Amino acid sequence: MKQSGFTLAELAIVVTIIALLMVVVIRGQSLIGGANAKDVMAIVSDIRSATISFKQRYKYLPGDWPYSANEIQGIVSGATVGTNGDGIVDGTVDATGAAQVGSEVAELPLQLFQAGFIGKINSSDPQRRIMSSFGPVQIVSRATAIGLVAGFVNAPTSQNAIVFFNLPCDVAVEVDGGIDDGSLTTGRAIANACANGKVDWYAIVL
Repeated sequence: MKQSGFTLAELAIVVTIIALLMVVVIRGQSLIGGANAKDVMAIVSDIRSATISFKQRYKYLPGDWPYSANEIQGIVSGATVGTNGDGIVDGTVDATGAAQVGSEVAELPLQLFQAGFIGKINSSDPQRRIMSSFGPVQIVSRATAIGLVAGFVNAPTSQNAIVFFNLPCDVAVEVDGGIDDGSLTTGRAIANACANGKVDWYAIVL
């Protein structure tokens, strides 16, 4: 009776195929993570450029602008919290990434969008937020950023910050390597501790 089974050569082929598949999967995940990090870095760059351009044109930061109605098409009212033109984007952000209703934080994205400095906001969202692939992105005061990311108190002094909600830890690390010092606890960009594969808040000096 002939015994059935794999020869050593056949086993070697199977092991080689499995190893190649694992390499493809790992490389695919790395490429996806790299693309996500590039998207986040692009959002940071776009926000910085947009806020600088807005201030050059209107002499105030978006949200903090003591507006004249219809000076920007579609903007007929400003924030009801703040809007004092002091250079600080007033307003809080809750645990889901939503800005305080009527605050400068809440009004900022729409003002940037309507003025033509950013290409898109989440128009289906009542708050009209800027979004990454993982959640809301807000521009907030330094004090609000410290309230979300306690370690941000050690970041270089700035009046305002960009905060990302719910970034995967690996994406946050890659972003930090691209725009800061590669450490999530030092430099101009600081994150909360990684938990369950995510950092709930990642704050970057504006």
